[in-house]
Amino acid sequence: MQDCVGEVFAPAIADNFLATGWRLRWEKRLPAYLDWQRAQEALGWRWAQAETRVSRVLPLVDGDSVELYGRIDRIDQTRETGKGASLLDYKTQTAKVIRERLKDDVQLPAYALLHGDAVQAAYVALDDERIAAVASVAAGEGDGVLLAAAEAQGQRLQSAFACMHAGARLPAHGVDSVCQWCEMSGLCRRDYV
Repeated sequence: MQDCVGEVFAPAIADNFLATGWRLRWEKRLPAYLDWQRAQEALGWRWAQAETRVSRVLPLVDGDSVELYGRIDRIDQTRETGKGASLLDYKTQTAKVIRERLKDDVQLPAYALLHGDAVQAAYVALDDERIAAVASVAAGEGDGVLLAAAEAQGQRLQSAFACMHAGARLPAHGVDSVCQWCEMSGLCRRDYV
């Protein structure tokens, strides 16, 4: 595994020596990551794809359409037929930080919308002593909750684009914890809305 890490990081380090810091950070996390991976496999999940480009065309009320697309870090499958997929997005953050912003999250439901067959979507928090997956839907909330959140994202996007096509002004969105550090407030108009 260590040879693989060296091989993968070599081009990035050749391009920018500062990538050495990222390699060292990853090497330190590797034992915890392998423990997490073993736990995933014990639950029946197996790696299926990585860096998977997904897209979906959303129809608009005026007959036009808009394409939503993205790249999912990792997709796991289970051997059980018809169980669906687990969508995983790696974050160099702690599980606590991820949980605090999860209620405003649109990324994981959007990935579920794009994928179409997900039963689980989670962020893999890499900055704690133990690697943890922070699911977009709490365990026990039911299989339909992720699908409902995905469909709600699709409807929100369809509505927003329909309004823009009709000439409506763009609303300025932002999360206070992020906007406080942003230098683009004049560009996004958030301060003036």
